[in-house]
Amino acid sequence: SLRLGNFSHGDVATLYGQHTEETGQPFDGGVIDYVFEQTSGQPWLVNALANEACFEMKAGRDRTRPITLTMMEQARERLIERRDTHLDQLADKLKEPRVHRVIKGLLSDDTGFGMDSPSEDDQLYVRDL
Repeated sequence: SLRLGNFSHGDVATLYGQHTEETGQPFDGGVIDYVFEQTSGQPWLVNALANEACFEMKAGRDRTRPITLTMMEQARERLIERRDTHLDQLADKLKEPRVHRVIKGLLSDDTGFGMDSPSEDDQLYVRDL
């Protein structure tokens, strides 16, 4: 299974720096620190905050304005209020046979009654979701 580990502080700075390089829109001082503190580098959250601040919020779409700490705080609140998660992606994964086998085994406790245990690969795949 493939698992993307959490970003380091430097990774977040590099990722956000790519946005600045491509658009000319900088991030004010403290924004990278704030994002890293709020997300612990979790990739989905790091990207969701940037997307919200840079593309969804009207002020962030103005490339002549920097992304400020206030804007990033507002982006965080908007994500919380919308309850944005990637659970829909996880729900789709339940349809995969390998995920279904692991979850079914956990819920039914039928492993001792003729049902094969899920492979270690399948178990690791589900764990990393």
